[in-house]
Amino acid sequence: MVFTEICTFRYFISISVGCHHMQVQTKVVVLGAGMAGISAAQSLNQSGLTDFVILEGTGRVGGRVRNVQLDGRTVEISGNWVYGASDDNPIWRMLETDNMTCIDTSQNGIKVRNSSGHDVTSQWLTVAASFGKSTKAVRDLAVVRNATGQPDMPLRAALKLSGWNPTSSMEKAVEYSGSDIFFGENPDVSSLLRGLLYPTFDGTTLFLTDQRGFVYIIQQMAESFLAENDQRLRLNKTITTIQRADDGVTVTTKDGSSYTADFAIVTFSMGVLQSNSVEFAPGLPDWKREAISRVRMVVYTKIYLKFPSKFWDDEANIQYIGGRRGYYTVWQNMEAEGLFPAGTNILLVTVVDDEARRVEAQSDEATQAEVMGVLRNMYGAGIPDPTDILVPRWEQDPFFRGSYANWGVGIDEEELRKLQAPVAGRLFFAGDGTGPYFGSLHGAFLEGARVAGAIATCVRGGPCEEGYQPPRRGCTCPAADNFDSQATVDNGSCLYPTSDGYRVVPFSTSFYILVVAAFTFADMM
Repeated sequence: MVFTEICTFRYFISISVGCHHMQVQTKVVVLGAGMAGISAAQSLNQSGLTDFVILEGTGRVGGRVRNVQLDGRTVEISGNWVYGASDDNPIWRMLETDNMTCIDTSQNGIKVRNSSGHDVTSQWLTVAASFGKSTKAVRDLAVVRNATGQPDMPLRAALKLSGWNPTSSMEKAVEYSGSDIFFGENPDVSSLLRGLLYPTFDGTTLFLTDQRGFVYIIQQMAESFLAENDQRLRLNKTITTIQRADDGVTVTTKDGSSYTADFAIVTFSMGVLQSNSVEFAPGLPDWKREAISRVRMVVYTKIYLKFPSKFWDDEANIQYIGGRRGYYTVWQNMEAEGLFPAGTNILLVTVVDDEARRVEAQSDEATQAEVMGVLRNMYGAGIPDPTDILVPRWEQDPFFRGSYANWGVGIDEEELRKLQAPVAGRLFFAGDGTGPYFGSLHGAFLEGARVAGAIATCVRGGPCEEGYQPPRRGCTCPAADNFDSQATVDNGSCLYPTSDGYRVVPFSTSFYILVVAAFTFADMM
């Protein structure tokens, strides 16, 4: 299927000469053609609601899911990993349907070298085992704190409680490889509860090797409901303003066109929402803006290097131990078994967080010089320079402003409700930052389907979601004199009669009193 810009439109009120200043009326306008946007549109179409328009700022479908060609090979500059090889994972189901190949690279070995080029793999494995014990203790702590209603804490604090306090370059590199690379951020800012209790399917992690790339499944989704040159898809439409009224939403694009709909589905990345590059009129309510501001936008930069010949180790995973934490630490041999064919001569090094931001801000030439300094430390001064280097710049791209969402410390179920709630029943939000599977492709898919289902239900005459309603707070213990049956959050105000009058008891104590009373009554029987 070829997606092209067209000048005619099925759902029109009036169209001026050419492709500019269009005025379009539709039932739903979907903002963004990434995974969340295409998932939402597909779900709308499947529900019978076909009167929608998709507006995409770039010239392609896929959003942050993107691959490019490097010397004739397709390389993913976005995600490569499949989290969960089970039918519960919608991404896995699509990969299986399309017979797309994945491998488990954890079985392909690891080689670790220090700044003198010495093989220090055995020392790494010893330190990694110690870190593994600490992370198990941290997970146990997360389970207990979550079950007992204790507040969240930074992952760093939990690691310290477990006895992990990295001081050596080796320890810092192990932590970076095991934590930062997964979450995209330092443990100082990562959430204990959201990170360690992240919902998974079957725990399997696979590496996508198929040369069609992850974007293929999004293209296949789009093709399932969009015809060639379908008038419901509008590419190269940079959105400038989203105006909300009681009876609908009007979206204005940079070329002067306007799209009026009963509902809008916003699938911008959290980075774009936080950048204020799109004007909301009136502005988003405080509860929505505050929830958005608490989600962290990770910068995860995959740097590919093409060489005239291979000079590195055969293992799939290569680690570098240098004096600076996160400085070109994590490498992948793209010629390892199951990846690219021998002779491809491509290496991948990944940097995240502050190092990724620093790399994005400098020239490719500066990055190449730094990378080659590290490689020559590892493999000697005689290795060749690369013939090509590929450095994505996710944070600097105005359509993305980062790689993926990471929930920060303290984002609880109430914050999740705020992120998922529509504004005034007209403006819906979906993406990799609005659901429990944050930062993932399957999370974006599920969120797009969720909001599409809510809109379809409303259009068919079912209940309509209006927006966020703060929880009712009050006494939630039935044994108290002032029990509030409508309250969902206990505020510690429960009253119990005593010889001296009423006594205020918090919920946990109220529950204890209720249980003791029940057992006492049972004993009396």
